Amino acid sequence: MIVKPYKGKLPKIGKNCMIADTVMLIGDVWIGDDCSIWPGVVIRSDTTPVRIGNNVHIEENSILHTATHIEDNVMIGHGCTIEAFVGHDTMIGNTASLMPMSRVGAFCAVAAGSVLTEMKEIPDYSFAVGSPARVHSTIDPDNPKHAMRLARSYLNGERGMRALAAEYIRQGIWDYVPEVTEPA
Repeated sequence: MIVKPYKGKLPKIGKNCMIADTVMLIGDVWIGDDCSIWPGVVIRSDTTPVRIGNNVHIEENSILHTATHIEDNVMIGHGCTIEAFVGHDTMIGNTASLMPMSRVGAFCAVAAGSVLTEMKEIPDYSFAVGSPARVHSTIDPDNPKHAMRLARSYLNGERGMRALAAEYIRQGIWDYVPEVTEPA
């Protein structure tokens, strides 16, 4: 993991995180507990803080930049660009882009390749698709047909991201697991 200060601020990392050795963290970045951040991810804070909640999993080559706030239990797919607010229990599909000051609500899914343009909002319990992204349908967390749109399908269980991260740590695939730091 590469950690760099910016304007005197260093990233803070919570407990039980797995962060790959090729991740770059710059500036005023806070990462909560039980997160996994996979190879090639860049999280960079230049002008405003970046805040990442607990049990957030960010897959390879995603970029998170200034003014990003991600709540708990969020899954971010491969190659995403995030400069937005992401509500809890939400899934962002591979290569999706969330432009500055956009907002995705809780219990949402943004389809792979979608682009949420600046200042646009996706309400809670929505499945958004397209470029520009628009609400396609409502997500019912109790409907088994909607399971693939729910972040919990990717986060929890013995095949979920948390279990996968734990196995990577157990096997020593990454030899650096960050020490606990608390946000000041």
